[in-house]
Amino acid sequence: MLSRTIVSGQALNSRILVGDMRRQWLPNKRARHIHIERYDGSRVCDSEAAKYRAGMFISKLFPLKTGRLDIRPLIMSRNLDAMEKRVAGLIPQDMPNVFSVDKIEPHSRDGGSVVYFTFDKADGQGSAADIAERLVDVVDSHLAATRHGNWFNFGPARSFPVKGVPFYEDIVRLLPSKKVRVEFVGPDLTLEQIYKEFRAFGRILDIEHQPSSSKDTPRWAIVHFVRLHSATSARNCLHGYVVNATKLILSYVKDNTENAIVQWIKDHSKFTIPLAAAALIAVIYAVFDPIREFFVDNKITHRFDLDRIPLLGNARRAAMNRIMRRGSGAEPGEEMSAWSGVANQCDRLTSILDEPPESFIVVSGPHGSGKTSVIQKALQRKKYQIVIDANTLAAQHSEVEQMSALAREVGWWPVFNSIISITNAINMMITATTGGNAGISATPESQVRRILDCLALVLARIRHERLAALKAETTKRQQKNGGANDPAIAPLPQTLPPEDVPVIVLDNFMDKSIAFTPAVLEWAADVVDAGLAHFIFTTNNISGFHEVQRAQPQRAASLISLSDSSPVGAIALLQQQLAPSFPARAEEASPETSSDVTDSEIAEYQRRLDMVSSDRIAQAASVLGGRLEDLHVFVQKVRAGETLDGALEDIIQRSITEVRRYAFADDSEVGQCEHTWTPEQFWCILTELAACESIEYDRIRNSPLFAGNDKALLGLAEAQLITMVYDNDRPARILPGRPVYSTSFKRILDAPGFASTMVMKMNKKYIELETAKIHKAEEELSLLNVFRASSDAYSALTSGMAMLAASRDARAGGGDARSRGGRRWMQRWSGDKNPASAEGSGDANDRLFPEAFIMQAVRSVDHEAGAQLAADEKGVPEAVQDKQTQSWLGWLFGRQGSGSAVTRTKPANSSSGSSSGYAADQLQLQPPALPGIPSELQGRVRFLLQIIHDSQMKIDKWDLENRKSSSRLAGAY
Repeated sequence: MLSRTIVSGQALNSRILVGDMRRQWLPNKRARHIHIERYDGSRVCDSEAAKYRAGMFISKLFPLKTGRLDIRPLIMSRNLDAMEKRVAGLIPQDMPNVFSVDKIEPHSRDGGSVVYFTFDKADGQGSAADIAERLVDVVDSHLAATRHGNWFNFGPARSFPVKGVPFYEDIVRLLPSKKVRVEFVGPDLTLEQIYKEFRAFGRILDIEHQPSSSKDTPRWAIVHFVRLHSATSARNCLHGYVVNATKLILSYVKDNTENAIVQWIKDHSKFTIPLAAAALIAVIYAVFDPIREFFVDNKITHRFDLDRIPLLGNARRAAMNRIMRRGSGAEPGEEMSAWSGVANQCDRLTSILDEPPESFIVVSGPHGSGKTSVIQKALQRKKYQIVIDANTLAAQHSEVEQMSALAREVGWWPVFNSIISITNAINMMITATTGGNAGISATPESQVRRILDCLALVLARIRHERLAALKAETTKRQQKNGGANDPAIAPLPQTLPPEDVPVIVLDNFMDKSIAFTPAVLEWAADVVDAGLAHFIFTTNNISGFHEVQRAQPQRAASLISLSDSSPVGAIALLQQQLAPSFPARAEEASPETSSDVTDSEIAEYQRRLDMVSSDRIAQAASVLGGRLEDLHVFVQKVRAGETLDGALEDIIQRSITEVRRYAFADDSEVGQCEHTWTPEQFWCILTELAACESIEYDRIRNSPLFAGNDKALLGLAEAQLITMVYDNDRPARILPGRPVYSTSFKRILDAPGFASTMVMKMNKKYIELETAKIHKAEEELSLLNVFRASSDAYSALTSGMAMLAASRDARAGGGDARSRGGRRWMQRWSGDKNPASAEGSGDANDRLFPEAFIMQAVRSVDHEAGAQLAADEKGVPEAVQDKQTQSWLGWLFGRQGSGSAVTRTKPANSSSGSSSGYAADQLQLQPPALPGIPSELQGRVRFLLQIIHDSQMKIDKWDLENRKSSSRLAGAY
């Protein structure tokens, strides 16, 4: 327990006088009732002489905790002994009435401390409460006189008597506030009473009383102080204080009053939000764009690439070469030499890159054709290059992820994907509040354009810096050699040397779909037009060349087309890869030391040696062709222990499965390629490619199944089921997608069940097409309507119809009575008595009256009439009764049959020597004119009838094939 000495009465009176003078400004001041107790803890009357205990609160000793992020209390020492010594040092030494400090209770969050002290009360000194209050005044006067300040407070400390029972807690959310809630346990206090009790702690801004109409309990009032220290002092001194039988319970009220500036910003959001967004974007541009340009520049120049360090780079390349050569007898660069034309194409690409940028460069070829090797070799002398893999971008699931992948490919960092959603939300808020679009929304495409613009800016800066360096070097050389007029000194350069021109490679372009391909092409065209860099596209699909060409239509893109190797090159590559290497232990063994090579190793070496030298390597190369991907798979299988035949057969079976799965799948999408073809269309190409190595593109494109539309062919090429060979930048021929597909197509065609099924589907498709042609011709005949009122035309056409229908039955052959009667009838009409000549005159009879299809129509609706015509051996019957049928010809359009007779009309120039009144040559060469039809329509009508006749003949042939295929399938199962 700390103690203080007794001072004289004169000093006490002087300090009390000073304290009374400082409190004269308080209005209506009355005696304050400090809470006192006897030192032993029992309550006593003031008149008894004893030792008493009271308390006072000293404020402004510690920094106030005003928020969760307020770190000022953490800076102060939180040691309890240090706090007590700090408080004890503020109390004067010469205190009266045997003053001594009993306990110090720091309230660091409230910025002060409660000091409990004891004092003696002698007889005649008045009440103990008055003495306690005078002691508090002495301490307060001392603090005011010494003006003990702190770095966190501007004013001196203050002391107040504790009237209630202080309640100290460390609840995190109950932070000090200028508002103090006063709850009344008992009758309510009036506004005047509240003011008198709380005014002593500082100026009051407002007092809010609970409405009298409110039924809530307990009753309350809120006292709003001007200063925060006044509120903390009031809560520590008046909590638990009893006023007129009413106990006061004090607590802090969270101040929700906003700052005036913040409130003004909220009230004027139409202006502040766009300004804040613009400021944020400006900060992002000003701070992060230089950082992004720095990283993009590093990506292009490879400034921090370890491979550029000679020692580390050479060691890494040597290690990679050793790993790649392990188990192989070929050097890493020997594969490219096996491909025909690759070296020439590499030289061509190098010569293009040595020129200033003028147009796009497209390197096209199937998988494994050496595109990467060609580009890597051509870029060996280039200082600035960047490769963007389009497959990495296409593998992402959303546009935002594709944008992030593009940023990683070009080194654009940092990337803030959330800025898109933030700007869109801000734009939506502005649109909702103002009714107008602020224009600050961001999309993945706009972010992609920012990335590409940053890349273009770096390319322009590289060009400017290199030109400046070259000009400075040239100027220095000119000054050194005596001036610019010297002819031996070159003029100032205006273009960069070839090795300093940057090169951008977009790998695997158009192999898969990318959301922002048009934006990339547009940007690439601007870069090339500005001469900032060469732009190389690599693609497995030649259709990507057309997309590139459309992006820069004023200049022709340079196309470098790579193909598979020749069979000789494929054989050489297989021999290099499969060439056996004798065990190293045998080569290193000296004559004095015995080699530990086993017999099994020697046998394996001999087996592989025989395998490479055999004709089966040539057979495998002829099947696999020069596709590097298939050759590598074959080599890996053989090295794994499979035989040549087994490895080759496995590859063929896998390719058959791929073709069956991709080409004839029912799904609308195959992988990433749109399924734009039908199984019938691919079967048509498969049968053609199984018979020959290549087919003409134009012939397939203009066939009935494709009808001049190349969408299906482009889809098959994109799915790599076929390969289109270009001549003068347009498709010329069609090849299998991979050389091994030639064998796969033949195997698929030889499968009886599947082949018969596809033939039936093909025939059905052809029947649909020919039926559509018949319907179209019928519609035109119906529009012509030339047989509307001509019975003579009806008679003439039905006569020719009957004759040619019988001739067709005769050509079809068969043993039924119907076909035999038709042959006899054809002989009589043609004047030929030789049955053999009638049976062998198929081609000539095809050129007879094309109106024979009319008879077929009559047969289809009136079987009795058709049978009567076919069975008659004496000529055309006198009449054919039309049994309420409707025909598509003009004489039956919209009119039911009238039952009129059908009479045979002979031509006027008929020969009397003919048995039937018709000359054979006339029947074959000069069919009579159709009576009742205008002369200008005779040719068109015959043409339409010929189309219908030919189509019907084809339909019959395909229908017969389908019946035979169906019978074979039924017999097989």
